[in-house]
Amino acid sequence: MMTLNRLLLASGLLVAAVAPGHAADCPKDRTTAAAEARHETARPGFTAQGREARRIAGFLGDALLLTRGQRHAVAACTVAAREALALAATEADAAEARRQYQVAMCRVLGLSQREAYGALCRHLAGTALPLDGTELAAVR
Repeated sequence: MMTLNRLLLASGLLVAAVAPGHAADCPKDRTTAAAEARHETARPGFTAQGREARRIAGFLGDALLLTRGQRHAVAACTVAAREALALAATEADAAEARRQYQVAMCRVLGLSQREAYGALCRHLAGTALPLDGTELAAVR
């Protein structure tokens, strides 16, 4: 009986000593989105905004027949605008972010493309997928 108790105690100590070392040797990889969800990132992440910006930039690239250079510029402007809208603390901040985005888009697009872009914005305003990021401007 005493030998059985010693054997169980020894095996319990062995398992306890090996388990933490093994877990430390094999950490699980976490995706960026999972780390953001756990609030483990050092700065706020914009995974969702980046995904939405790519969707909008792709849509505009196809709808406005953008060149490769224009597509890259629109994508960069859209990512920056979506991040600014996500961080907007007041309605004035959100309005300024939208204004800066419109100015940047006017620099990138040609005249006929600007007219088509304006028509698209008016057509999609108030829908589930607006181009101006209104749904992101969470005024606090």
